[in-house]
Amino acid sequence: INVANFRFSELSAEEINSPMKKLAFRNADLTDESFNELLKLLRYAPELLQAEFDDCALDGVGDFQPSESDIVRELGKVETLIIRRLHIPRFYSFNDLRSVYSLLEKVKRITVENSKVFLVPCEFSQRLRSLEFLDLSENLMVEEYLRNSACEGAWPSLQTLILSQNYLKSIERTGEILLTLKNLTGLDISRNSFRPMPDTCRWPPKMRFLNLSSTGIWAVKTCIPQTLEVLDVSNNNLDSFSLFLPRLRELYLSRNKLKTLPDGSLFPVLLVMKIRENALSTFSKDQLGSFPKLETLEAGDNHFICSCELLSFTLGQPALSQVLPDWPDSYLCDTPPRLRGQRVQEARPSVLECHQALLVSGVCCALLLLILLIAGLCHHFHGLWYLRMMW
Repeated sequence: INVANFRFSELSAEEINSPMKKLAFRNADLTDESFNELLKLLRYAPELLQAEFDDCALDGVGDFQPSESDIVRELGKVETLIIRRLHIPRFYSFNDLRSVYSLLEKVKRITVENSKVFLVPCEFSQRLRSLEFLDLSENLMVEEYLRNSACEGAWPSLQTLILSQNYLKSIERTGEILLTLKNLTGLDISRNSFRPMPDTCRWPPKMRFLNLSSTGIWAVKTCIPQTLEVLDVSNNNLDSFSLFLPRLRELYLSRNKLKTLPDGSLFPVLLVMKIRENALSTFSKDQLGSFPKLETLEAGDNHFICSCELLSFTLGQPALSQVLPDWPDSYLCDTPPRLRGQRVQEARPSVLECHQALLVSGVCCALLLLILLIAGLCHHFHGLWYLRMMW
């Protein structure tokens, strides 16, 4: 819809009292002037909780200056504002949105995704006093401008910050910049290209969730905060994980290069671990038993060696599906070649593969008995005397 020339027809607010909860614009063309007109709709939807703008275009520079009589100073009960893929042709001439600061003071959740955001002015951040959730995914944020956005006093109530797929380079600087966010508990900085992780970092004191997936890291060091309850480092280049995290409850390690399960003693309260699509070849009862509280393990789509040890373990654990939610379809044999592609649950090794030592011992015993028997017969029938005579 094109609402560039939209003009609101005044009606008595008493005549229309809409129960509408959500108002969404998709593929809409807006201007600075029509935006001011749309704000007047708020008077007729007192129960509105969420406003959404998807794939819209704003032909303007953010000059939202309605006349004094038409000013809407707040968004009523609106708690959630979502903007995705907003196209602004005159992007680099855009104003600092000072005219809408007061509108967003009571909003609790804001998403501005894939809209070329590179800076949230410090003064604007300080005015967002009620903001609890902020998603700035797929934008142009870098550490230098993030420092200005997360200035002292910015986003005082913020609990969750998502900066996925921006242009952040340093985990250490990012953590230090966000120290101003005293109530931050969840941080998503996935899909950024970080340099190697340092040994030490500083983080907001209440951090419980950290997403570092798809960031290209090669190792996990003590830079990771010890307060975490959920850590996602999936889709990286990790070949080991030996970090002690005493409060961790969920660990996501899928699509890495780990060859064995981490040591369960490092995670005394871990409940969930996902380690799919790695280089695991086996796991045993002892390895699983090292996790004192583990309830869910997803380890499918690995390169399992269907050894006698693994197969005997799985056959002796009929309740594996209670711990492995992807059992048995995602657990396939990679070696030996004759079992490749079979489900681990259905694979059956030959007696020769699983009892080689017993088989060799049996053959040796049989040969020894045969030799003793031949020696006894030779002695009884004077075999040695006949051999001498033949010689």
